[in-house]
Amino acid sequence: MTTKVPKNKITMVFHRETDDQLVTTMGAVDEGVYGHPEVFTGMLVDKATYQAQRGAYSASVIAAKDGGKKAIAEKNKQKSLSTKMLSKIARNVQELANNDLTILTLSGFTVTTGSLPPQPTGQPEIDKLKQTASGEITATPTPVTDVGVYQLQCGALGPGGTPPASWVTIDIRKSKPGAVFKNLIPGTMYAFQVRAFGNSGWTGWSEVVTKMST
Repeated sequence: MTTKVPKNKITMVFHRETDDQLVTTMGAVDEGVYGHPEVFTGMLVDKATYQAQRGAYSASVIAAKDGGKKAIAEKNKQKSLSTKMLSKIARNVQELANNDLTILTLSGFTVTTGSLPPQPTGQPEIDKLKQTASGEITATPTPVTDVGVYQLQCGALGPGGTPPASWVTIDIRKSKPGAVFKNLIPGTMYAFQVRAFGNSGWTGWSEVVTKMST
């Protein structure tokens, strides 16, 4: 009787991780892959390039904490670059390890044996806010896989920038072209957030992004 050897796999679902989780992952890979050059030889991404991207993403996450539109856009850009780089390194490590669990674990990546379990839905963010007409703003979320519906909400900020007293919500099936919020008051600052419903239920609400209606 032949026993099938289980396939050890790196769980390449970096796009589903929150910002804090991805920062932690990048740190673990830096310590694992680039901390053991005697094991991980001939990497397609060199140490200096990786650490520069890690630093850029970490800095963008910190800068985006204030909720500024430009800072969040930059953070989303750096997150996309980071997840693509991690996927490239993970494939490189997977090939190098040749199913050796010890090497895979040493890399700092999360490893599973056999089939991958269902993964939680990734956290969407507000990608763009566009004034499409007077009193009308279109909010576009970042795309996330395995999503049944995106729910976006908009509310007028209170005095001194306090949170909205009430929200208007719109459900959409796809991230583009976005949700159109109408009957907004020109000269009023509005807050926008998004969440998604996937195979593990609702995600949390994204960070608030603001824009003044004209």
